[in-house]
Amino acid sequence: MYNRDAKFNSELETKFNKRFNKYGANPKGSYWLNAERQNLRFDIMFKEIIKLGIKKAFSVGDIGCGYGALLQFIMEKYNNDKIHYYGYDISKELIDYCRKNYCQTGATFSVGSKPQKSLDFCLISGTFNLSATKIYSEWENYIFRNLTSCWQQTRTALIFNLQTCDEPYISNGNIFYGNKYAIARRCGLLFGSTSFVSHSQLPHDTTFVIKRISKD
Repeated sequence: MYNRDAKFNSELETKFNKRFNKYGANPKGSYWLNAERQNLRFDIMFKEIIKLGIKKAFSVGDIGCGYGALLQFIMEKYNNDKIHYYGYDISKELIDYCRKNYCQTGATFSVGSKPQKSLDFCLISGTFNLSATKIYSEWENYIFRNLTSCWQQTRTALIFNLQTCDEPYISNGNIFYGNKYAIARRCGLLFGSTSFVSHSQLPHDTTFVIKRISKD
């Protein structure tokens, strides 16, 4: 599995680097349609964090951080002093860009696909949309291997989104569409308490929330 995941990551890194070099540090450069839809996804995720009633400072791991769009969103909308941000991406080129352009923010950027330390929240927005294979089961299993790695470093909640539909498939453009009920069920079996939310402006998006239940 390691060799297969390494192959997938290498192919994706090449695609994202090429896209970034062509379009630059903007939503199109990371396969997003526009900034409004990108920020709406971030807003949905942070509303789920707020629902948990976090009062103190907390840490966030941004998996597949790209050019740092989530950090921009946090700085513009929230008290950045209370949010300790850690960005991770498989592309060294994108991490180098973030380190250079966000060096004054106190954020930390690292090459990788999972947190390097235990964090309160792990957020994964759009990272799994572009598949590196046409075989549905291969990509779903890749997603869950990555979720498992991230869950091991998550203290409070793991929040991620996927494109979803009733009949799961991978499109001609290699976009992964999962069945939200099947994904949530598998998350529940592997990790525990799992819920999902949708938004009328993002009809094919589902945001999954996996909460770590205290044993106290």
